[in-house]
Amino acid sequence: MKLGICIDIDSLSAAKAAGFDYAEMGCYTLMADKSEEDFSPVRKKLLDSPLPIEAFNIFVPGTLKVTGPDVNLAALGAHMETVLRRSSEVGAKIMVFGSGGARTVPEGWPVEKARAQFVQAARLAGETAARHGMTVALEPLFKKACNFFNRTDQGIAFVDEVAHPNLRLLTDLYHMAWENEPFENLILAGPRLAHMHVATPTLPETGTDDGPGYDLPRFLAALGKTGYSGRISVEDNPKLLSTSGLPLETVYTAVRRHVADAMKSV
Repeated sequence: MKLGICIDIDSLSAAKAAGFDYAEMGCYTLMADKSEEDFSPVRKKLLDSPLPIEAFNIFVPGTLKVTGPDVNLAALGAHMETVLRRSSEVGAKIMVFGSGGARTVPEGWPVEKARAQFVQAARLAGETAARHGMTVALEPLFKKACNFFNRTDQGIAFVDEVAHPNLRLLTDLYHMAWENEPFENLILAGPRLAHMHVATPTLPETGTDDGPGYDLPRFLAALGKTGYSGRISVEDNPKLLSTSGLPLETVYTAVRRHVADAMKSV
């Protein structure tokens, strides 16, 4: 398995020095609303990155709705085309479809209708990803981030319904912990899993964690039972990586070592 970290473009050198295998970045880096000319210098910077950029997240911005009365499939499809093409051009293979703001169901909108809309968007994502050699990974989000699609078992149902080889599933330890979701659901997801996120561990270098207990060993043990051999990204939840005041390389190194040591038992 590869161990990466979710960072911005200015932190790539520190993550490389800390020993991470790859970087995961937000789609805002891909400047989907800008021309190819405007994006060109950013593309070069990403291609010249000291650390391979193998995944992107925040697939759809909150201003571009996936559920509700304001869905515009033409605009959504155009956005997906741009970000999946550009992410592929800089070497990425995984696109994380969390996007809580985009998929939050408006008050009064029928949940079943929202579900059908999300399936339609997920199918469009898979079809678009196939054209660019990408895989889209649906991400369950805890209820604080989104009022719709909060658990891995729900993700299993979505992936099975869409049934597209380029549309798969992600599970995130942070969201599982907040939702008290059993790790057995991770095992049930099995071959549908295409990508993983783990929360920032509580270490002297990351300060005090004010969230729930993150059981990384049991999470990884369950993952091991699935035969998963892909990527695991450390995502900075709940925003601990910059709280200690220590140099980023020091913090990143401690985090990487902690998670990598836990992965050895998988």
